[in-house]
Amino acid sequence: MSTIEALLSRVSVPRVIEPGVSSLELDLILRAGLRACDHGRLKPYRFILLEGEARVRLGEAMSDYLYGGLVDASEDAIEAAKNKALRAPTLLSVIFCPRNHEKIPETEQVITAGCAAQLIVTAAHMLGLGAIWRTGSAIYSEDVSRMLELDENEQVVAMIYLGRSAGDMPSPPEVDPETFLERL
Repeated sequence: MSTIEALLSRVSVPRVIEPGVSSLELDLILRAGLRACDHGRLKPYRFILLEGEARVRLGEAMSDYLYGGLVDASEDAIEAAKNKALRAPTLLSVIFCPRNHEKIPETEQVITAGCAAQLIVTAAHMLGLGAIWRTGSAIYSEDVSRMLELDENEQVVAMIYLGRSAGDMPSPPEVDPETFLERL
């Protein structure tokens, strides 16, 4: 697959299964993420790998946020929230770590962290892995931030679910680029 073919065929893969990423695949994926566009070379991000028991703890933190203290939350709803973090054998969290810089605003830095996440899912696709970038209110919660041991100024940008596709890779939808282009 050429680079342009990989870029044009990348899609989110919502169902992934074991095995998770190998050490070599992880190294390549992280190296790709580190190539994100980055004004000032600040690297305003870091990565957290969650496998095994760490996914269980993440699921508990997500459930605590969604249903903690709710008397009327059903056991099924609580269990479903806990199991969200078990939908993939490997989770890779991209964390925004703002850097103080007089010329580079935080808004630009958070975009850089998002670019790192995009390169990670693209590299995973190029390696034949399934990947999907997931978030949601629970991922941005204090419960999850505590579980991930984030500093006060850090925040999750992406929770990337990685593994082997549970079926055939989906085809990307056909989109006409001209519908997104305005000429001046």
